Amino acid sequence: MIHCNDVIKIYTDEETKTRIAALRGIDLRVKKGEVISIIGPSGSGKSTLIQIFAGMVTISSGEVRVGSYDVGKLELEELLEYRLNMVGLVHQFPERTLFLSGTVIDNLNFASSLYSDNRSENRRRNMEILETLGIAHLENRRVSYLSGGEMIRTSIASALAKNAPLLLCDEPTGQLDTENTEIVKEMLRQIAREYGTTVLVVTHDMRFLKGVDKTCEIYSGRVSSLFNVEESGILNQREFPIFFKGQIDSSQNIRIPNEVYDLLHLKDKVDFVVTEDSKVEILHPDGIPPKTIDVKEMKKQKKLSITPLKADYFDKKEIEISLKGVDKIYRSKNLEVPALTDINLDFIKGELAFIIGPSGSGKTTIIKLVTGMEPCSAGNISVLNEELHNLNDAERAKFRRNNIGIVSQQGDLHPFITVTENLFIRDMLSGNNILLKKYPQDKIDETFTKFQIDHRKDSFPLEVSGGELQRASLAIANFGSPGFLVLDEPTANMDAELADNVMDQLYKIHEQLKLTLLITTHDINLVRDGTRVIELKDGKIFNDGKAITIEEEI
Repeated sequence: MIHCNDVIKIYTDEETKTRIAALRGIDLRVKKGEVISIIGPSGSGKSTLIQIFAGMVTISSGEVRVGSYDVGKLELEELLEYRLNMVGLVHQFPERTLFLSGTVIDNLNFASSLYSDNRSENRRRNMEILETLGIAHLENRRVSYLSGGEMIRTSIASALAKNAPLLLCDEPTGQLDTENTEIVKEMLRQIAREYGTTVLVVTHDMRFLKGVDKTCEIYSGRVSSLFNVEESGILNQREFPIFFKGQIDSSQNIRIPNEVYDLLHLKDKVDFVVTEDSKVEILHPDGIPPKTIDVKEMKKQKKLSITPLKADYFDKKEIEISLKGVDKIYRSKNLEVPALTDINLDFIKGELAFIIGPSGSGKTTIIKLVTGMEPCSAGNISVLNEELHNLNDAERAKFRRNNIGIVSQQGDLHPFITVTENLFIRDMLSGNNILLKKYPQDKIDETFTKFQIDHRKDSFPLEVSGGELQRASLAIANFGSPGFLVLDEPTANMDAELADNVMDQLYKIHEQLKLTLLITTHDINLVRDGTRVIELKDGKIFNDGKAITIEEEI
């Protein structure tokens, strides 16, 4: 189905003439009906590869064949035909591929109409897809009213409704909890089995090491290994020696796995020893012995318990955010959907709090209410001594611009100005003069360096990966000392290492500035002991207390 040989993609900045190699010689073979996960850290080239398969990005050299199409040689009209007939795409930011003003079923009906005009059969199949994905109850809900997780599943459903032989999913589960991730994975396997659809999932989500036919690991624009779950040393081997799979590409390059590189203290040189019985040893050139590691660490998972707040928790404290008897009901045509019911919450000035819960539990809706992006249906909301429930849309927008730093699940930045220029949007919209004395270059550089995004400060938002976009949004939201920060799934598109580094910075910023920080997430690995956690279920507060985290062997 897919045949890639020595694929190279180089991006060139026309102004500076800087050349950046996103892919450095990709070799990959995928059979019809396989479910393949393509895993690698942020910026490794995963999204570029899937955009090439989607016909959205041209290759610099090499060969890409998908079915009967030689994708690298297609003219514009042929590319349009290829996209229409061959590809279903699930974007990591589903707002870019869905009709937000339409309902869920409207989006599926449009997608299915691209390949069939049999409305009754399309309707039957679309309802079957919604049932399988667990979102049939959202059939008539307007897409703009969906949570991030619900929107991802709607995007997957719409791609399946198109009935294309190749389904490309770019970070489809970054905003989903484990239960819903397993539902999506099972759906993808079912589609591959029943319809012969070839499924590629590009992700940093290590949950996709299981439940797929094969996993392709990408680092620095190259395929480092291609294996099935039975061949994975990380998942199945609990004692030494641990075996790893590697991939030799067409130019005889092979990447040393990160685990091996770290264990052997390697830098820029390595010794190979070949024996008569075809064994090859990799040795440190100076004979330094490997590190010792605790293989038990591979068998642990984090669990979270929440102890209730003490009775005097709010005594003599300044309340910065308060929700009293708050309801939120979304209305679409004759349909009313309660998103939040009788929410009573107070947040202390300078507090760091997590809002957790499964997809669709109301986390994003609470964020929209406290930032004034949506009005409440009932109740009172006070933020920084401003009664938001008494303000109109324009007044809430002005208040939000002047007082709140926001990072959405999509990392929203203005697409036609650089990442650095996005720093000053708040000043521009407020009519303020932008004085570089106020924001010297070293302060700007420090802001981006904290979130490991300084290498992208002169790029445009559409040129960077999803993880890079989120890190840029975090840096920008923190710039200029807002009244408080609100982060909605801030690490959803980052690999585990980057997510840990970003959370370290957020904890440090909170400690240094005593800034009020609200974070929604389904990833309990971000939560640390003693942090306040509000757990939502079905639009209601299920738990509100302090976190206690434990690690259990699995």
